[in-house]
Amino acid sequence: MSRRLHFAYAWPLKNKPRDGKERVVPPFPNAKPWQCSVYYYWWEYLRRHKGYQATCDAGGMGDFAELYGDFGDVHSTDFWTWWRGHNHIFAEPPVRQVRKAEAHEVSDKTTVILSVPLDTRLSLTTAQFRRLIEPMLIEHNRSKSLSGAKYPVETKPYLPTLHEHLMVWDARQADANIKDADIADSVGLRINHVVDGETIASRKSLQLGFEDIERVLERRKKLSVQRHLRIAEQYIHYTSKGRFPMRYGR
Repeated sequence: MSRRLHFAYAWPLKNKPRDGKERVVPPFPNAKPWQCSVYYYWWEYLRRHKGYQATCDAGGMGDFAELYGDFGDVHSTDFWTWWRGHNHIFAEPPVRQVRKAEAHEVSDKTTVILSVPLDTRLSLTTAQFRRLIEPMLIEHNRSKSLSGAKYPVETKPYLPTLHEHLMVWDARQADANIKDADIADSVGLRINHVVDGETIASRKSLQLGFEDIERVLERRKKLSVQRHLRIAEQYIHYTSKGRFPMRYGR
């Protein structure tokens, strides 16, 4: 019987949890359960990579044939079908259990063999164990990623931001001539609408002009969209190298 897989971050679900509690901040209102996962967005970003799409169209032949061997065709099926066949590439190794060491075993870089006296109270032994092991775990974790998956998630994801990057990218791909500010409005980007303590609404309430505020907001929208595009481009680029979400700058 195959082992139950476990993952470093919230994995996609077919249906909502029975208790109704959100495991992560949803990427957008009314998101499907399987969309509330960094692994869903890994799939979505990889689908935007033109080179990888060409490899998929060629049945796995091309520049990204090696990556195709693990991720397969991300264009031929829906996400859930793809996930069921490929989720193992994101899974962590089986959890190692605390156990009694055999006499012939020696410690390695990931294992420590201890001598535990049995004639002391459990509370005292536990406290001693913590004092001894905690510094060793901290030092080990500094030098090694906590994930042992073949394809670990690079950084702690925030799904609403991943979703915003992708919406802006798709809007630009759909219309190369659309203005940046119009993209911001169409996808509902979050920007600060207060300029020097005033808003368009407050100016209107006083029957004052607000053209200067509009110019500032338009520039904010433009800068925000350009930033989203740069980040999305980097994320898409690194999916072809098996890394997500990964970027080299803002």
